Amino acid sequence: MTGHNLVLLGQLLGIAFACGLNLYATVALVGLAARAGWIGALPIELQGLENIVIVASATLLYVVEFVVDKVPVLDSLWDSVHTFIRPTAAALLAVGAFSGMPLWIQLAGGILAGSVALVAHGIKAGFRLTINARPRRALSIASSIAEDVLAISLAIAALRFPVAALILGGAIIVLVALVGPLLWRAFVLGMRAIAARLRGFFGSSGWREPSDMPNDLRGMLDTATLGYGTPRATRAAVKGLRGVGAYRNGWLILAGDTPVFVYRSLFRPRRLMLPVQTGAQIVKGLFTDVVQVQSKDYNYTLFLLKDGPTPELAMSDLMPVH
Repeated sequence: MTGHNLVLLGQLLGIAFACGLNLYATVALVGLAARAGWIGALPIELQGLENIVIVASATLLYVVEFVVDKVPVLDSLWDSVHTFIRPTAAALLAVGAFSGMPLWIQLAGGILAGSVALVAHGIKAGFRLTINARPRRALSIASSIAEDVLAISLAIAALRFPVAALILGGAIIVLVALVGPLLWRAFVLGMRAIAARLRGFFGSSGWREPSDMPNDLRGMLDTATLGYGTPRATRAAVKGLRGVGAYRNGWLILAGDTPVFVYRSLFRPRRLMLPVQTGAQIVKGLFTDVVQVQSKDYNYTLFLLKDGPTPELAMSDLMPVH
């Protein structure tokens, strides 16, 4: 790969990551940069970005996002809507940027850009969800402003300083390797929570039958281990549970007096017995109910989705009175 292609790859990674964080600010910036002559001529497929209507529309949408992104819960809804918009837009921009190259390069560039934007979007949305678990308005506003600054800085660096784009590309890979999995799990929790909220709103809520679980996780139900009684299940996630990564998504299972958490790891489904609960503090939310669980050994956090039992009922079943 030539030096020019390496720089182009770095620019692609920087722009795609910026799109995943804030699509409208990135599109408006690219259009303004092209109109002002800060960068070379855009490929003919991307010259529409220079149109004043496109620039103005992207700027207006950025202003809307700037306001929405400062409101807890509403920001997560906005992110969920843009789960498909941001990666798709980044992929289309990449295909247009590689318009003069062979088709396989255009497709590869589009897939790479879309994937990077999706990862960036997942990290952003996951981070916001971790903040919204215990809403603090000042922290929410500060993180939103930091995300906007990062997105605009990435786009400017990729456009104006091609050599720096290589460093940015490497830094993005390191960032994703270090924090991506944790925040991605938080993002998945947010998507599951929204879907569960809709199911709970239009259908019934409460303990679920094992037949509602995915086949591979249902295979983890062993009555010889769980104890007697018909297993009851509900969608949940955990944080701080030993042996399980933070914001791990899965199912909370209760059979008899034995609670377990089942989930998918990278290679296979897993099951973990929960420590004996001695107390719990419940914080109700719009999309998840957060339960701070105390046990004899350590404390952990349980996220209960809204299509399951109420947190009071779940905890009373998990901690029966003897």
